[in-house]
Amino acid sequence: MLFRIGCSWLSFVCIFLFFSFAPSPPVSMAQRPPALQDGIAQYKSENYEEAIEILKKVREADPKSSSAAFFLGLSYKQTLDYANAMVHLRDAVTLHPKIKEALVELIDVALLLDKQEEAKKWIKVAEEAQVFPARVAFLKGLLLKKEKKNHEAIESFKRAMQLDETLAQSAEFQIALCHMEEKELKEAQQQFQAAVLHGPQSDLAAFARRYEDLVEKRMFIERPLRFTVSTFGFYDTNVILAPNGGTASIGEITDEGAAGFATSARVDWVPKLEGPWLFNAQYNFRWNYYDKFRRTHNIINNGIYVTPGYNFGNQALNLVASYDFSFVGTELHRYNSIANVGPLYRRILHPQHVLEAFVGYNKQKYFQAVVSPEEDRNGSGMRTYLSWFYNLKKGGLFNLRWDYEDNDTDGSNWRNKSNQVSANFSYPLRSNLSVQLNGLVLWQDYDNVHTATLIPGLGPPRARDDTFYQATIALSWEFYKNLNLVGQFMVMRSDSNIVFFDYDRQIGLLGLEYRF
Repeated sequence: MLFRIGCSWLSFVCIFLFFSFAPSPPVSMAQRPPALQDGIAQYKSENYEEAIEILKKVREADPKSSSAAFFLGLSYKQTLDYANAMVHLRDAVTLHPKIKEALVELIDVALLLDKQEEAKKWIKVAEEAQVFPARVAFLKGLLLKKEKKNHEAIESFKRAMQLDETLAQSAEFQIALCHMEEKELKEAQQQFQAAVLHGPQSDLAAFARRYEDLVEKRMFIERPLRFTVSTFGFYDTNVILAPNGGTASIGEITDEGAAGFATSARVDWVPKLEGPWLFNAQYNFRWNYYDKFRRTHNIINNGIYVTPGYNFGNQALNLVASYDFSFVGTELHRYNSIANVGPLYRRILHPQHVLEAFVGYNKQKYFQAVVSPEEDRNGSGMRTYLSWFYNLKKGGLFNLRWDYEDNDTDGSNWRNKSNQVSANFSYPLRSNLSVQLNGLVLWQDYDNVHTATLIPGLGPPRARDDTFYQATIALSWEFYKNLNLVGQFMVMRSDSNIVFFDYDRQIGLLGLEYRF
């Protein structure tokens, strides 16, 4: 969206710079009535409001004066009153004598008013009369660009350059914008560089440099193969074994703190496919190492994520498939695996608003021996979520999401239905510094009486009922190109009606993240 808005605005700037120095028609001053001469003099002195008042009276007195129509149209154009400018410029090209300069101005105004059919009509007239062929070719390129015929527009801009070298910088700039629209980023970058070379000190060169930087960043973001590696030192006030973000079992909550380090790596493969087809594949690796509880709570987690899909324009449909598997301890015992599959629907409601909906099937397996059949966490069930994204100005993002999961486990103690509401906010405080805020609430209602409550002295028999809260704040500082210093602090609280699952936890970490 940012590119589209910027391209439209810069197209207007380019047209304005291009036509600001258009020559006046070679009509002898001596042949013009005094009032008309006065109006023209006011126009040339850039007193456009005064020129309009004078020239309106001239036109009332002599409606057939093409010169009065022309300069009145130009005056309205300079005050950005394009609707009135078009009325008088249209007269300037139809009255006698016809003013050929007015034809180019009329096409320009038609484009500014987004009257593409009218612009097309007058371009055809200008081409047949061979009026200012270079300038008309440039304007035709702008028309074709508006019609999303970017490759045809490029050819028209190239022709304009060949006919008139003074148009080279403006044409190179517009060619670059066409390549951007077609996502031909390498070609766009080269054209912006060429635009700068044609006039390094010009305003248009300054715009070209900014856009070249944006293209370079976009090329980096949209590269097909992407790598992210990170390493962090951390302190955890309550070491818990939950490698996939799930709930810990009895004995996996230590109520003790420990320091450690975390290392992660992610590989994304997003090939550029022709047509509407989409594809994304991802592999994640994470290793959490503690200075205490190494044999029981060190975690190595691997994740594979694949999403083929089809783009329907402002909406897309993907098939999401993921598989996570984890190992624990220094001897790398298998801990668990979780598989998900299902369709994901995404719709752009507005350039700033995106909605996602997912419905899928979830299957989980735990490999450790269980103390009783009721504690068997193996199972499957339905998982769904609804997510709304709001794109803020300056690259910020707000996300609100609701998740629902139905876990039908083999063990009666773990059968539950959960609802989670989360909010995420990220915003660039500066060009190289951003803040991220996250908060979530998770409600888990278990179906059956938990066997631990049947033990004498632990209260009446009851089903487990948990509410989990989490809040996170993080700062990311890109102190070197693609290398970030990241600091994060996380607070968690599990409020359970069974004492074994009631706990508090805080984690602070600091480390580096590098993308390439």
